Amino acid sequence: MSLSTPLYSAQKYLFQLGGPILLTMGTIGSMLNLMVFRKSSLRKSPCAICFVAGNIIDILYLFISFIPTFLQSGYDINLGEGNIAYCRSFYYIGLILSSLGPSYLILASIDRTLVTSRNAGIRKRSKRRLAIICIISLAFFWMIFHIHALIYMEIVQYGVNDFVCSFQPGAYTAFITYYSLFIIGIIPPLLMIIFGLWTIKNIRQVRHATHLFRISADGTAVVGRSYNPRSKDQQLIRILLMEIIVYILARFPSTIFLIYQQITQYQTKSIEQTMIEQFIANITYFIGFIDSSISFYTNICVSITFRVELKGILLENRLFRCCRPH
Repeated sequence: MSLSTPLYSAQKYLFQLGGPILLTMGTIGSMLNLMVFRKSSLRKSPCAICFVAGNIIDILYLFISFIPTFLQSGYDINLGEGNIAYCRSFYYIGLILSSLGPSYLILASIDRTLVTSRNAGIRKRSKRRLAIICIISLAFFWMIFHIHALIYMEIVQYGVNDFVCSFQPGAYTAFITYYSLFIIGIIPPLLMIIFGLWTIKNIRQVRHATHLFRISADGTAVVGRSYNPRSKDQQLIRILLMEIIVYILARFPSTIFLIYQQITQYQTKSIEQTMIEQFIANITYFIGFIDSSISFYTNICVSITFRVELKGILLENRLFRCCRPH
């Protein structure tokens, strides 16, 4: 039996079963995330604004990029087959969304680094207005940066009824490969780790300074008092650190696979090896959507404030339905 048959079946069942599950979990979770982060107690925080923007991107990413993918891979439904306008628009929007998600997560990381600083002047730079400006500016930047997809994407015909939307072979394919490796796979996780560790370092310094202040009554001389992050800020930091971990874990397989492809790009490969690599590429692509689908569920696990706000929203809606006149 050819190796292509079991690999194709496994891939098809994964997208058939996992696709609707991820889409449902992600849609419901992102909507609930938006309801929580838009509560009056949280929405004034620049970090929460970044989370709101990120969840909007997650919903768009699932509906615009993920639905066509799992329909094609799981159900052999190819939306816009042979349509060059759809082909270019699909990849253009997909590239923008795949860049905006981690960009907003990095922006939230920078904000948490600022707000946990012991320097009052640095903490003042964490502003809601500045966060909104950065969010809008990043959106325009990626929209302009990815215009190349509207020019260099093309439809390649491999058979009588087999049309594939693909990158122009040659220099553009190499550019997209290195772009995916560095701009999506390496640089965002690296920046998230840097600012995440920086935030943790700031928190430890604050706790150490607070401890010294508390024992000063026993004779320890302390000059001034360090800033102690509020409970809300601490909860947002926990949410952020978990989102960073999930993002890195979800993107790690595709990053490793891209590195492998670059190392082996000049090797002669058998048909069987090519099929295995294509199968792995599709699996890592599927895994890359997980971080857009489970943030709500990780937020529930790590944040007491998030659970309290969610409970209040659910109770308010339930009370409204009960009190609504029939």
